[in-house]
Amino acid sequence: MQFDTLSDRENTYRIHIPAKGEKREIQNIPEQNTGNPDSLRDFIIWGAENYQAENYAVILWNHGTGWKEDDIYAFARSRGVEIQASQDEVRSLTRNNRRLSHAFFLSSITEVLQLEDEDSRAIAFDDSSLDFLDNAKLQQAFREAEEKTGTKVSLIGMDACLMSMVEVAYQLRANADYMVASQELEPLTGYPYTAILENLTANAEMTPDALAKLIVQEYGQYYGGESRGSTSQVTQSATNLMVVEKLADALGKLAGVLQRSLSEEDIYTENALYHAQRKAVRFHDQDFVDLYDFLRLLRDKYAGDSDELIQVIDEVIDLMVMQIEPQLILANVGLGLRFERVKGLSIYSPVRGYSQFYERSDFASCGWGEFIRVLNSTEK
Repeated sequence: MQFDTLSDRENTYRIHIPAKGEKREIQNIPEQNTGNPDSLRDFIIWGAENYQAENYAVILWNHGTGWKEDDIYAFARSRGVEIQASQDEVRSLTRNNRRLSHAFFLSSITEVLQLEDEDSRAIAFDDSSLDFLDNAKLQQAFREAEEKTGTKVSLIGMDACLMSMVEVAYQLRANADYMVASQELEPLTGYPYTAILENLTANAEMTPDALAKLIVQEYGQYYGGESRGSTSQVTQSATNLMVVEKLADALGKLAGVLQRSLSEEDIYTENALYHAQRKAVRFHDQDFVDLYDFLRLLRDKYAGDSDELIQVIDEVIDLMVMQIEPQLILANVGLGLRFERVKGLSIYSPVRGYSQFYERSDFASCGWGEFIRVLNSTEK
């Protein structure tokens, strides 16, 4: 593991945790700027070169906000910053902000502070969270590590909030085979690492997909236990990244059909979308909706005669829930009354407005971004 301390005056530690009773190996390295994707890349390379294995899992434990990175713009605007900020200046600005000082990729803030377009900065006034993971830089770190080691990571675990999204899975589809993450906020204690690692240690031949399922299972048992079950409102799911392109293709077709129906002012489609937008399960970030619940409500409310629309909705729903190989969602848990209907992946679908920064996500170009823009331009 690699642990970066809160103060930039202290060291970053790399630790090998052996079997019980054996001495831990602790290596001090220069304090890492986790705002630089090189830090994650170098850690992955170090792990692969020093602890060779048939499969690798990388778990990131920190803050997360799904695909969203435009929250950073609100921070920049609120500080009234009009400087060409260096990395050192960014660290100075963020050091006293608890959430931002913990964020993985502060270099994104540097890019924001260097923007000259005042309108671009102001677009984020609806955003409330300052926690983020820069998905493009996350992708870069894994890609460069694979280029160096010749080995792709099998599993990426996101012990962070709001990261189980279609957009995040699509961004990382070439960087790993499986992703484990939460649609909702995560409790501060995060994954139950003791239970997960004890099971993995006892079953060293475990496959990556089995480990993905195990994390979800242990997470659900831990937070659904007797002492927590009545109050837990948590989610966790394992996604097969090798099926995500198929999902994106299906969602692209659905977006095209819906957009065409909106352009034709089809009242049945408009009514169904209005209902689904307002009744589907949403999360701490209200712009994020459970994909399955959204589509289920859309299909159930639709009273028109478009067989094509029903067909493409069913195609996506089947990908979400059908127990056929290869499965998209390997395992899913939703605890609490709010999350009984969730199926493992969220998607960006704001009830009002559209973030221009959504275009920075790779998935937006599949057609969903244009559909959401058109949908919210017709909202009354």
